[in-house]
Amino acid sequence: MAEMPVTSSGGELGKGLLHDYSTSRAGIVPLGERRSRYHFVALWITLAAGFTYLFLGFQYHDAGFSLGRSVAAGGLGALCYLVYALPAAYLGSRTGQTHALLTRSIFGRIGSALVSLLLVCVAAGWTAFAFNLLATLYDGLFGWGSIVLISVVLAVLGIANNLFGFTGITAFARYLVAPLIIVWMLYLVIKGLVDIPADVLRASPHGSTTLPFLTGVGLAIGSVMWGNEPDTWRYGQPRFLWPLLPFVIAFAVGLVLFVAGGWMMAELSTAGPFDFGPAFHYTVEYSLFGALWLGAVVATVLQVAINDGNYYEMINGGQNVLGQLRGWRRWHTCLVTAAIAAVFTWWFPHLENGFFTVAGWSSIALPSTTVVMCVDQFLLPRLTRVRRPVDPIPSWRGAGIANWPGIVAVLGAVAFGGWGLGLLPGQVSAPALGIVPLEAWLIAGVLYAGLAAITAGGSRAAGLLGFARHLREEQNPVAEPKGA
Repeated sequence: MAEMPVTSSGGELGKGLLHDYSTSRAGIVPLGERRSRYHFVALWITLAAGFTYLFLGFQYHDAGFSLGRSVAAGGLGALCYLVYALPAAYLGSRTGQTHALLTRSIFGRIGSALVSLLLVCVAAGWTAFAFNLLATLYDGLFGWGSIVLISVVLAVLGIANNLFGFTGITAFARYLVAPLIIVWMLYLVIKGLVDIPADVLRASPHGSTTLPFLTGVGLAIGSVMWGNEPDTWRYGQPRFLWPLLPFVIAFAVGLVLFVAGGWMMAELSTAGPFDFGPAFHYTVEYSLFGALWLGAVVATVLQVAINDGNYYEMINGGQNVLGQLRGWRRWHTCLVTAAIAAVFTWWFPHLENGFFTVAGWSSIALPSTTVVMCVDQFLLPRLTRVRRPVDPIPSWRGAGIANWPGIVAVLGAVAFGGWGLGLLPGQVSAPALGIVPLEAWLIAGVLYAGLAAITAGGSRAAGLLGFARHLREEQNPVAEPKGA
């Protein structure tokens, strides 16, 4: 889920429209183009003030979590995500490159194409969920029905910000709608704490839970996970702890306040597990003074603005593969991604447990690739003779064929994560393995470090590790002595 490279101020808007730094011809964000920490605080608060986290709290309630247990699961999920997100953000800020362009240097052509496909599919899955949820909210507020048709239309129209560079709705969401919904959720939670008896708040809503607590933590990780963090943080300052403040503030909003708000929606409305739309209608009546139109505006603006990030993730993945074609323009990629998003959105209602499926794959697939890239750039130079510069960005022809240890590590981690979360085809239940996303990331990192260390000792190391042609032929970096 990364933001468009444009912001609300006129100067930065113009720069973003002229160049989004997403192709190998000029794909590194200069230090002079980096944004302030305030920019990222505002951005991540907007991303956190979304209906995904309300839906997460709603699902926790349906699974039998008490309010305290729901907030604890969200908070622990935030801490787990932070373990991954800080090095992932540093990878972007230190290199100035998109996630997709980094994969070209680190994974080679085959690996980069596979990761770009993951970028497109995961972001399309979140787009499908978001616009189906928005159509459900419209139905809950106004009884419109036609959820599939409305969601598909929204998915097609949602590309407009990325296609035309229009940022008015994004700025509107960031500086007005996001603060409004935060105040609304704060009021909802406080009013709910007053109106709901204390023993009800502490108890399981259904007398028992159907979701293990650690699985709930994994669900929170998947809900907050983007996987392409370098896309956003390449515009940040290259210091490891620099993103900590924006992350902490965003998590306090999304995975604490909004999770609590979603739990309150379910408890106060006594809605069933599939009645998020009616629950939202009740919540507007209960805590937004019955202003249905305002509830619709808030939901629409936030969902569209947040999905700019999903589209941007898809576009960057597509640009990595298609951007070098003669005559190809970024708007061509925008149209392709809009069509893909429409197909995913149409299919989403047919997917059983769609939210859990999208959040599950989101928590393991792209993060595993980012962990491998972090190990490649930050750990391998300390453990082995492997030093892989990622500047200049290689063209497709100049990139290596494949980083086979990296690809094997990612596939192994994703296979484990899919099995651990019960996502594999034909799987009827998931084993009790703890916080599966964390374990999948660890497998990806350890497996890659081990395979790369073994490979680095061979005569064909540069080829097997997918080094770009100019590095193999000119620098031979794998053969450099340790400490060089």
